[in-house]
Amino acid sequence: MKEHKENLIKHYIKTKLNLMPDRAQLLFERIAPMFTIQSALKLQDLESPGPASEGRVWYSAQAMVHGYYYSKKKDAIYGTQIWKKKEAILFASSLLNGTDRTNYVQMLEDGIVTSISYPDMLTIRSEFPEVSADIEQIILQNEQAHQHRIQLLNEPSLDRIMRFEKENPLFCSITNLDIKAMHVGLKRKRYGYIRRQV
Repeated sequence: MKEHKENLIKHYIKTKLNLMPDRAQLLFERIAPMFTIQSALKLQDLESPGPASEGRVWYSAQAMVHGYYYSKKKDAIYGTQIWKKKEAILFASSLLNGTDRTNYVQMLEDGIVTSISYPDMLTIRSEFPEVSADIEQIILQNEQAHQHRIQLLNEPSLDRIMRFEKENPLFCSITNLDIKAMHVGLKRKRYGYIRRQV
C-alpha cells in the first residue's frame, strides 16, 4: 500500500504541478509522510460534517466520489458535488477559512483513496506556491461546478433529469435511483416517475 500511495502522489505531482525535477522531489519527500491511504467500499462515507481541523483533502484514482448534505429542517438529503476519478476533493471554505464542514463525502465505487489533513495541507500550501496555485485551480473548478448545479436545479424536472443523465453517463451507470434523485433535487419516487415518461 505504501508503494501505491507513493506512486499516486508522484503521478499527481508530475501531471498537475509545474515543477522542476528537484523541486518535485523535495515536495514529494515533504508531503508523502503526511498522506494516508486506505481501501474504501462502495457507499462508504469517507467524511462527515464537523470541524474544519478534522477535514481532509481526498484523492481517488480508482473510484468516483460524491458529496451530499443532510438538511435536518427538511429531513432530506441533497447531492452537492460529483468528483470523477483523479480529482482532488476539498471544501475551500473549511480548508482556507476554517468554517465547519457541512458535507458528507461518499464513495460511489470500491477503491483505494489517499488523503491529507487540512492542517497539513495548509502547511504544504505555505511552503510550496505551486501547491497553492493548484488549490486555487481546484477551488475555481468547484465554483464552476456549483454554478452549473444552480442552473440545472432551475430547469423543469424533465429537462433537469435528461440534462443531468446526458452530462453524467458514468455516474448514472454506477449509482442507484436515490443518489441520482438527490443530485437533481427530487425525491426518488418523483425521479422514477418522470424518467418512466420518457
